Amino acid sequence: MAEIVVLDASALIALLSSDDSHHEWAVRMFLDTTAWQFQMSVLNQAEAMVHPTRAGKQEQFLEAIKNLRIEIAPVEASDGVEIAKIRAETNLRMPDALVLHQVIKVDGAIATTDKELAQEARARSVRVFQPN
Repeated sequence: MAEIVVLDASALIALLSSDDSHHEWAVRMFLDTTAWQFQMSVLNQAEAMVHPTRAGKQEQFLEAIKNLRIEIAPVEASDGVEIAKIRAETNLRMPDALVLHQVIKVDGAIATTDKELAQEARARSVRVFQPN
């Protein structure tokens, strides 16, 4: 079974936006983990799609996600309690708490440019991909 990398919105945005300051890191991370499965929650996908939607580029953004074979994972009602616990324990923003919950749920690694999220993931022994 392939290992899983759970992307947060910042990692996906960096990967798809050549003008993002973390674009080179995101492309390198993606190429270094091509044997891995990529995943993100539907809420984090929505978060990443705000700017493309405003710019009228929603369809191109969705096509890029499809072409990269990023699995969009649903948020189940049963996830609510654990997400709330993570949010209460860490004070992470709700989208970041959801990313951390998802990576723990699938026993995967996380890709993020967010330093607080990366720190909380490492505190839970989660492998982290982030820019230097």
